[in-house]
Amino acid sequence: MATKVLLVTASHEVRDHLGHVLSESDGFELAAAVPDTPGVMTALDRHPDVGLIVVDEAADDGRGHALTRAVGMAVPLIGIVMVVEAHNAAEMSAAMAAAMEVGARSVIARNAGLEEVLTRFESVASWSAVAQAAVSAERTGGRGGRVVAVAGAKGGVGTSVLALLLARAGRTGDTTLVDLDVGAGDLTAYSGVRTRRSIVDLAGVEGEITGRMLRETTYEVPGGVRLLPAPADGERGEEVSAAAVRSVLAGLRFESDLAVLDVGTHLDEARATALEFADRVLLVSTPDLPSLRSARRALAQWERLAIRQPTSVELVLNRRTSKDEITPQLAERIVERPVAFTVPDGGAAFAAAVNTATLLESPTPVHKAVAEVGAAAIREEATAAPSDTPDGPTEVEALVAGSARRPHRRDRKAGEKDGRKRDDHRSARRDAAREAGQATVELPVFVAIALMTILLCIQGIGWASGLLAARAAAQEGARTAGIVGYDYDEGPGPIEDPHRALLEHRIRDDVRDRLPDAMRDAVRDSDIAISPDEVSVRVTVRTILPGVELSASSTAPVYSEG
Repeated sequence: MATKVLLVTASHEVRDHLGHVLSESDGFELAAAVPDTPGVMTALDRHPDVGLIVVDEAADDGRGHALTRAVGMAVPLIGIVMVVEAHNAAEMSAAMAAAMEVGARSVIARNAGLEEVLTRFESVASWSAVAQAAVSAERTGGRGGRVVAVAGAKGGVGTSVLALLLARAGRTGDTTLVDLDVGAGDLTAYSGVRTRRSIVDLAGVEGEITGRMLRETTYEVPGGVRLLPAPADGERGEEVSAAAVRSVLAGLRFESDLAVLDVGTHLDEARATALEFADRVLLVSTPDLPSLRSARRALAQWERLAIRQPTSVELVLNRRTSKDEITPQLAERIVERPVAFTVPDGGAAFAAAVNTATLLESPTPVHKAVAEVGAAAIREEATAAPSDTPDGPTEVEALVAGSARRPHRRDRKAGEKDGRKRDDHRSARRDAAREAGQATVELPVFVAIALMTILLCIQGIGWASGLLAARAAAQEGARTAGIVGYDYDEGPGPIEDPHRALLEHRIRDDVRDRLPDAMRDAVRDSDIAISPDEVSVRVTVRTILPGVELSASSTAPVYSEG
């Protein structure tokens, strides 16, 4: 995943230079460029996932160092790199000392090349990642418990059932299922347990929540999962505050390996806190238009309120069947997010398990699907976790210790990395040149195909117009034949009966009058076939290709009106 960079400069030259450098890097992307301190704070609110800030010392009317100090105090865990005016080693050293005094981690010259810029950026971004990981580990007491929130796009999409089955499928030890749908939670009914305590009992103590309190307010349900239920009286849900939710989540991270939160469909301060602090968020929808539109509105609302970015939310399509009119591809276009997982409809067996509160005991196809997709959603990061070693160093401590013990090795690897980057850039330039030549060859082919397609469409429209004109003319001739009572059988040889000739002449005149002017003169007598039962008309359609004749014919039955 690319590290997002916030650039603070009023100089177009610096913005263009660093923008070009970042565009050639796979590890960094420019999130925003602002000129002063208020712009920095606004950009950080809009892009909370910024991992690196680059400040021009000439920004904010030359007050770049004061700006750096203010930003460093506001976001101390985000690394800052300053852009300085330095032309030799002595000037660079003095600029580095001044930047370090105001909280920057490194400096780059205004005319620094690609390799130097990326090397400094990678070093500061690595420090920032280690620092944030260390603080996060300290907040959770060193415990790596994960929190997964399951939200519903609207009521009735299966959020609670999916949360219950996800907790069952993802249990790896101590697993807790929390019913945060405090106004209308029904996980107790699905799991088949009777409760007296609920999450409301923890709301009064907030910051004093201990592991013993969590164990006393949770209930063991089939499948090795503990349930922290919602209150039986929905009006008591208002007692659960955002501070209480933060305290509960902190305790769950320490006491449980996994916590699955059912946050329901409605948004309040407490559930917004749960969505914000969860490690992963699953948004459940069904393959129908109202539900998918609700999912899109929910993502937009979370983004507006700075609760959760849409890119960090995974869409789950529940109750999927082969007969659904809305496919996962169409659902992705409606919600504007990829479908991460699909869960099939359970049918009668699943409905019976829901009605008898035996969901955790009666295996169905839904259980198998949730076991597969739920394992991917919940255990994705488990393989990357270090093995349990009693009293051993944490991953963050090992990274810090390793960095302190092996500075010479880091320098040697930096040289090797620079060489690899140069090779990669040369290879990228060769690939770009080859792709440009291929595009030059393919462009005329695409233009020819597009032109041919347009001509065929125009010709098809012309033929359809001729067919409609022939049909209208044939119907007009048939109507005239029915009115005048034409009953002569068509036979070989010339027409001897003057009356018959007069009738046919009248019918042909009516047919030609019904045709457009552009087709009328081209229709000969032989193109109009008249019989007592039907009248056929054939018209010649103009073609784009010279020498090619295209015609359209139509026949209308004769109904006598005499």
